[in-house]
Amino acid sequence: MSNETSRREFLALSGAALAAANLGAQTPQRRLFAYVGRRTRGGFPGGAGAGAARPGGPGGVPGAGGRPPTGGGGITVFRVNMIDGSLTEVSRTGPEVDDLNCDGMCTSADGRLLYAVNQVPSLGGKPGAGGGVVAFAIDRDAGSLKHLNTQPSMGAMPTGVIIDRTNSRVLVANHGAVATIVTVVKRNGVPVVESLTDDGTVSMYPVKSDGSLEPACDVSVFARRPPSEPGPGAAAHQVIFDRTERWAIASDNGYDHLYIYRFSARARTLEGKAYPTPPGKAPRHLVFHPRAPYFFFTNEREASVSSYSFDSNTGEPRAVQTIPTIPDGYSGPRVAPSNIQMHPNGRFIYAANRGDDSIAIFSIDEGSGRMTPVSTVKTGGRGPREMNFEPSGKYFYVCNQQSGDVTTFAVDGNSGHITNRSKVDLPQAGVISFAVI
Repeated sequence: MSNETSRREFLALSGAALAAANLGAQTPQRRLFAYVGRRTRGGFPGGAGAGAARPGGPGGVPGAGGRPPTGGGGITVFRVNMIDGSLTEVSRTGPEVDDLNCDGMCTSADGRLLYAVNQVPSLGGKPGAGGGVVAFAIDRDAGSLKHLNTQPSMGAMPTGVIIDRTNSRVLVANHGAVATIVTVVKRNGVPVVESLTDDGTVSMYPVKSDGSLEPACDVSVFARRPPSEPGPGAAAHQVIFDRTERWAIASDNGYDHLYIYRFSARARTLEGKAYPTPPGKAPRHLVFHPRAPYFFFTNEREASVSSYSFDSNTGEPRAVQTIPTIPDGYSGPRVAPSNIQMHPNGRFIYAANRGDDSIAIFSIDEGSGRMTPVSTVKTGGRGPREMNFEPSGKYFYVCNQQSGDVTTFAVDGNSGHITNRSKVDLPQAGVISFAVI
């Protein structure tokens, strides 16, 4: 090779490198951040014994006379390495939200905002005040969080929160404090004692231009179980949107119902209808298919997952299938399924088995909504509470609350199989969400 040829090649390569550098300067590479909500010390564990105080409840909930959770909560921010899925801590919320007993969490579609529920029965230490919903702004450079404001969640022990695609409305599901209220009534002139539980509710908040929340504009109160009918009280556990965002769907895992609300970004009321689900199963966490008219949910008291079809014109749900999350012949600890997630490609769903500390994987027939078991994989920790895919679906993350860690799994989007890749220690890790910045 001649010196002249080498010089020309060097200049060509240098020019290409310079052009690439200039292009990179014009279109900076976007970064992915993970936000992991931590539970407070003394907050309920949410483990395999969940629902001991009230079947279908979050488990270990401090009731009317219980010890309130204290300190150690908040949100930890991680940078996600897309080469191997590993997490590197970059910041965490400060002492002003140290009492944030973080359960439900969501980020806005544009990556500007994050909302988390404060799962307490007595916000600010005021008995009977219920829980809170906390608004944060996401820093576009560092991914860190700035506390914007906190509003009462209009119910005790909130567990779910979601924001619509237009950043106009936030919806919150309030489970209830599992507090028993004794009241005396007269029936046919005879005084009798009735034991009531607090309300399960769904509340709606208008979002201000800076992402902070206005006070709730409406609250839907779930129907109470009649005093003559044995069983737990109503308990809202999660609320999601259907794929059209013309409807919101909430689960009642105390009284076994689904609530369907008509929704718009300008709505100020929650108008809907309750649909009973099979008694004693306790529908808990829900996920909607990105393309097909189906949604799926875990059943907390049966160790199963259900699929339902959904008519986005009428808002009518219809049961399709219920299938176990544990294999035939299982003889281990009691299993209480918690979270459910769907791969971004819509081909697989993943359900967390508390008790067995495993993830049950199912393939989905997009034409019928029916599920087929794929495999069951151990979570790499104890007490899986919530989990999530990063937006590309390449990696899957499980918050193991009891062992205090977050496990990273690599995902095969063609087969649905997941492989344990790494783990970070984080005491009381409960919920994880992502933002691309």
